[in-house]
Amino acid sequence: MKYSALKITELVFVNLITLTRLLGAFALPFIYAFKGPSVCAIVTIILFLTDAIDGFLARTLKISTFLGSSLDALSDKLLNTISFIILGIEYNIMIPPIILEISILLTNYSTYRFGGNVQSSFIGKIKTIILDIFVIFSFILLSLNAINTNNKIVNYFIDNTSTYINIFGCIISIVCIIALLDYMKKNKQTRANPKLTHVKFQKRKRKTFKEIMRDAIDTKYYIKHKDEAIMKQLYK
Repeated sequence: MKYSALKITELVFVNLITLTRLLGAFALPFIYAFKGPSVCAIVTIILFLTDAIDGFLARTLKISTFLGSSLDALSDKLLNTISFIILGIEYNIMIPPIILEISILLTNYSTYRFGGNVQSSFIGKIKTIILDIFVIFSFILLSLNAINTNNKIVNYFIDNTSTYINIFGCIISIVCIIALLDYMKKNKQTRANPKLTHVKFQKRKRKTFKEIMRDAIDTKYYIKHKDEAIMKQLYK
């Protein structure tokens, strides 16, 4: 598919926003270690905002692609996991969400391997929103410790930071468990469906790397095949 110069610019710009979140996730531990929780909180908020921005632009400009969708999912998962690792260093309550997020990732990989659709479910999208909100709140609470003030409300939150982060961690864990059960159900349905098993795809001719990349950045191809399994897009 041929694109105009404007459309190519839009595609590159939106995917760069997503890529910024991916690279920012890797940089987050260094920001936390060298700049402290206050700067880390600001960066985290910016990174989570890019998730809403790139999705909005992709839909508005009608430039959604498999490449953008895959980068978006990867950056979201990585950002959440690294955030939990940072928070988990001081608060053990954030360790279970790490395990649960990895479990969700492995479950989705299994679903993918058996030819199922690994798009986020409604529950999965709600989980992501809740995780984003409480991770941001957690970093904001940690950043308050650097504030020297006589404000009673601020001091109240400073004194009760551990309590609130523990509450946030419990809520996050519960939401992750619900999402994991939902993805496990989808995985079970996929594995039980003989039409979706990976054996079927092995009988088909695999696309070349050039063909895969061509389809990965083709907006019309994405609109037509977005509800199908990703594995199916690797075969002719």
